[in-house]
Amino acid sequence: MKNSLPILFSFVLFFSGCSQYDKILPELSFKNDNALLPTITFKTSKVGDVYIEYWPDDNSNRRQRSKVSNGQNHSLTLFNLKPSTKYNYVVRNISVNSTSEEFSFMTSALPAEMLKVEKVLIDSAQFDGYVLVRMLSEFSADVLIDKEGDIVWYNAYDTIVRRSFIWTQKNTLLSGYDTARIVEYDIYNNKILDIDLGKIGVGNSIHHEVIFNDQDEVVALTLDSMKMDLRKIGGNEDQYIRADGIIRFDKKGKKLWEWNLLDVYDPIVEFKGTYNPKQSLGHANSLTIDTDGHYLISFRDFDQIWKVNSEDGAVIWKLGKDGDFNMDMNNYFIAQHSIYFNTLGELVLFDNGNKERPNSRVLSFRLDDKAMNANISTHISLPTELSASKMCSAEMIEEGKYLVCNSSNKGTIAIVNERAEILWRVDLSHPSYRAYYLKNPFEGVQ
Repeated sequence: MKNSLPILFSFVLFFSGCSQYDKILPELSFKNDNALLPTITFKTSKVGDVYIEYWPDDNSNRRQRSKVSNGQNHSLTLFNLKPSTKYNYVVRNISVNSTSEEFSFMTSALPAEMLKVEKVLIDSAQFDGYVLVRMLSEFSADVLIDKEGDIVWYNAYDTIVRRSFIWTQKNTLLSGYDTARIVEYDIYNNKILDIDLGKIGVGNSIHHEVIFNDQDEVVALTLDSMKMDLRKIGGNEDQYIRADGIIRFDKKGKKLWEWNLLDVYDPIVEFKGTYNPKQSLGHANSLTIDTDGHYLISFRDFDQIWKVNSEDGAVIWKLGKDGDFNMDMNNYFIAQHSIYFNTLGELVLFDNGNKERPNSRVLSFRLDDKAMNANISTHISLPTELSASKMCSAEMIEEGKYLVCNSSNKGTIAIVNERAEILWRVDLSHPSYRAYYLKNPFEGVQ
């Protein structure tokens, strides 16, 4: 969808350190038709290093700068902008220590199908940073919302995408495009990785989680199937059972390691309940990597988190009801999502709950795997409007403040304190499987 046709501007730039005018013809376009990625293209009379400094017309103190461009022909894409807004800019020439006169441009309106954000409670003093969400609909997009509740960046897809997405430590977006394809984009919407598992002979379906490990290898949750006699757990004779697993491969798609729940778990003996063939056994929904390199996997239907050896696939321990840790039964979690380690080394999760305990909770644990004690550190019982029986996430953005994503209706993103008081909140027109806090993905981008 076209947001704007390229607009040609004819300006005369005067660099104060030069003895002549530098006549250029800047052209404004929008990268990949993205309303929030304007690109300014121009030519200077001499080779040099230049960058663009830009700011909203109504606030000259909110200045940002582009990356540096070297040469004579320059094309600079700007970011962290708000839609339908006038911005002013100057070109700074580092090579001759000069600044152009002031120019301006308008960002385009967001696509009509784009996620809508309703500002319910905006207090920009409550946090400093951005929130990443994924719009799940026929028009799918990953979206960054700033502390003022405005969309300032997005990456749109040409189809419905899956739930798995994450902002990486490399300042990129890693995403499950569908059950057999993984893509990665930089902040300029450039695709820098595209792995089609079907083309490389990996039959597993990926779901819920795709991440990088410390070796820059891809680790994902997968589904695989095998035939079993499932009559004892409510299934049929000679029926396929779907079970979750973990797969690791390099960026060329070479499979390096895989594990499946059925390697260590006999559903006929151990499963307590009735198997639903429409879902995977255990319903894994989250994956993270411990400091020792081993995997933690969240099984929603087991109400447990397992630690799995990343080399031999052995189960190291299980956390939760009927698990291996000593823990207060009041801290047992139900249908949990979104596990990760915070900066304090605590394991954080979103405890969804169920009909008997409908209020969801934010929990974090200090795990002592020597004495096998799970000590509660954070225990926040959320209000009804932030509770949900499925999906959702919780993340500590600083001590005492948590980002909570709720997807029970359309979508709610909130910042809460340890007393479950809502400090900041926006409602979304479409749900997001999770929300991530980003400090400043635009800082120092080159």
